[in-house]
Amino acid sequence: MALNLTLERDALSNDDDPAGRWQYEGGRVFEHDRQVGFYAVTRRVTFKATDAQNTAMLTMTIFFLPDEPPENITVQGSHDFNSGNEVGSVSAASSGQAIHRGKDFTRVGNTVTIG
Repeated sequence: MALNLTLERDALSNDDDPAGRWQYEGGRVFEHDRQVGFYAVTRRVTFKATDAQNTAMLTMTIFFLPDEPPENITVQGSHDFNSGNEVGSVSAASSGQAIHRGKDFTRVGNTVTIG
């Protein structure tokens, strides 16, 4: 069964360097209108490479409440700046989220689907 989460962004910033641009995003994660955690995203644009397709390399980690340290899922893939959509797969997950390892993920708008 797919995991469907809603992201609510609280932060977005860019940091340019000679080779490209880092973009950072973070906020809260909801499932069925109940907050279940937080998320952090890094995107990397490499000048003369990913900028040709207006895309970026993407890593997002979702940190689930209430455990300390939190159970988590990390996805990696690509971000399309034209649509804002993202695709990839789960690259890592803590033991409590191990069922999701290797599954596909998509992000359309603020909705993340894993599975």
